[in-house]
Amino acid sequence: MSNLSTIVLLPFVAAFLIFVLRFYAREAASSMSNPSFLLGALTVLLVGGYLILRITVGMPFYASVGFGLAGVALLATSIFRMFLI
Repeated sequence: MSNLSTIVLLPFVAAFLIFVLRFYAREAASSMSNPSFLLGALTVLLVGGYLILRITVGMPFYASVGFGLAGVALLATSIFRMFLI
């Protein structure tokens, strides 16, 4: 596994920032049961799982693709939710 596989984390970081901005700006941080908060927490859990698997060398070589697709899906969801009223 190369050192460039941490690029997989970029969609997760972007999605997390969009979820947090939406949670505070549009939803006024009113409740922890809001979808933006829950999706942001899911993003953090996925990044934590990715990093733990990388550190413990328990991740197969193709798992980076799965995490990358999950990150892109979360990023697409966050961009879609950003434009919802």
